[in-house]
Amino acid sequence: MTTFPCTDSTRRVLAAVLVTAAVGTGCTTTVTGRAAPARGGGSGQFDKLLEECIAVPDPTIAETVGADLVDQYFYGAVCMWTGVGAAGLIDVTFAWFENEALSRERELADRLGYATEDVDVAGTTAFLSRRPADPSSCGISAAYSGVITWWVQYRGGSPADPCAAATELAELTLQRNQ
Repeated sequence: MTTFPCTDSTRRVLAAVLVTAAVGTGCTTTVTGRAAPARGGGSGQFDKLLEECIAVPDPTIAETVGADLVDQYFYGAVCMWTGVGAAGLIDVTFAWFENEALSRERELADRLGYATEDVDVAGTTAFLSRRPADPSSCGISAAYSGVITWWVQYRGGSPADPCAAATELAELTLQRNQ
């Protein structure tokens, strides 16, 4: 039996050999069956890929939530705006997850203890969700080429209905993309 001194360079070489062997081996999986459309439940396609944040124009968002103006401060799969108006500070959030199921979003809302209510928005299955003890915020999630969600929160204790504003934003989004 031959032994080699175990130096740092020897360890690095052995590690490189092991990693190369592992990567070189690779793995493959064969899946049988037929391809199926992505889950979601909605029949439409969000045709403005990478333009999710402009699903509804800023002036329309401002008008819908009762803000003098809104400022978008985050872009991505989740889009966020802050507005200011007679109701005080208003937070608005939009998200579109093309590979999500509405049932999964509903399960998550239920798990978080949100009060949920089934609704129909622009002919699409949806549900409203409210945080416990927070009547100033409301979200709506709708099945549409995945799931879209609008969330409105009035931070100034406004008497405005955040669910009405969120629902109108969802309707505008769905109508624009049908």
